[in-house]
Amino acid sequence: MAAYLDARTLQQRIEASEKILALHPSFDSVYARLQQGRTYDNNVKRGFLCWDRKTESGIQLFALIFIPYDYTQEKKYPVRVFLHGDISLTDPYNVFRFIDTTLQDYKTVEQIRIYPSGYFAARWYYDLQYRNVMQLIDSVKQQYNVDENRIWLGGVSDGGTGTYAFANYNVTPYSCFTPYIGSAAGLFILGQHQAYFLNYSNKPFFIVNGACDRVFPKEIVTPWVDQIRRLNKDVSFFMLDTFGHTLRWMPLLKDTLDRFIALHPRNPFPDHLIWQTEDLRYNRNHWVVIESIGETRHYGSDLQDENLVLINGTTQFAFKRDSAWGLIEVTREGNTVRVKTNGVKSFTLLFSPEQFDFSKPVTVYTNDLLSFQGMLEKSISTMLKWHTIDQDRMMLFACELTIKTDKVFKPRK
Repeated sequence: MAAYLDARTLQQRIEASEKILALHPSFDSVYARLQQGRTYDNNVKRGFLCWDRKTESGIQLFALIFIPYDYTQEKKYPVRVFLHGDISLTDPYNVFRFIDTTLQDYKTVEQIRIYPSGYFAARWYYDLQYRNVMQLIDSVKQQYNVDENRIWLGGVSDGGTGTYAFANYNVTPYSCFTPYIGSAAGLFILGQHQAYFLNYSNKPFFIVNGACDRVFPKEIVTPWVDQIRRLNKDVSFFMLDTFGHTLRWMPLLKDTLDRFIALHPRNPFPDHLIWQTEDLRYNRNHWVVIESIGETRHYGSDLQDENLVLINGTTQFAFKRDSAWGLIEVTREGNTVRVKTNGVKSFTLLFSPEQFDFSKPVTVYTNDLLSFQGMLEKSISTMLKWHTIDQDRMMLFACELTIKTDKVFKPRK
């Protein structure tokens, strides 16, 4: 278990998990050990760290990592991921233009900060930046004691728009999103990936824009935010009348922002989830995974794509739709799961002992058809598989169940 928990690469985790399985330990012993997590070293670097690497295609990816100066391994630390603005430059170390590492304020910061560097070859809307940020979070988890339920992502200007992009890649690791002086409208032309309003309904948002902003005018901000607020009741939105494209408003809202973040830790097992994607690389939301997309005989007739905005009295499409998508909505009530789908041929549900009672049968309905009914079996293999991916002590899964949307379950007599 120590070799598995201390592994630095995915391959090392897989090899260690195979050795664990060969010993046939009890499920409860492995579960408890994963909840406990690794033993962290107190002899680690603190302050600002420079992490620099290249992709196989030669793209430079740089990040500043800040570790509190009084870091101690006994304490879990919240993590803030911040996406800076102005990513059209050619400098891969662009982040230094926005983060002043000499500020004395950092002496008292009690958060781990991840500041990736974005530039023309690595924009926030690119797949490689999503993978980069996920790798950065994973690497920080391996070395430092992170509070997995208090990781949030936000950004400013291009980074604000990038925050909306990230909320369509994967919401699972994050507690909330905080986009500043950006606009989801930019994803119509900037994104490599289709964006979906319904994906913005899964997590709390703290959104700030300036009414005098000439880069992201009120007219291309408000219609998109209005739609997000219609679908998501946990959105704090501030359109500041006297401010333009600036963060000078931050002292006015700092206490409000801090309170918002403190009041919104991540729920690792939400009872209601909705997810939409055209790309199976971005197919997961917590405990539901879209496995295949395509036409089906049955679907939740009231589950439709939300892709319209109202601008100056005219309705128009908010985001591009070049590829067929799949949409799934999942609701848990006790040990009963009700699923609605549109364009999803198959999906997987992940079950945690923290959310489901494994001593009682589980029932799954898909588009009002019975998809499964029976007892779940706890599996160490399944638990290690998903822990290897997530590196998350607070979100462990003991069973997975793959369901074909059109297949009706027939209970054994």
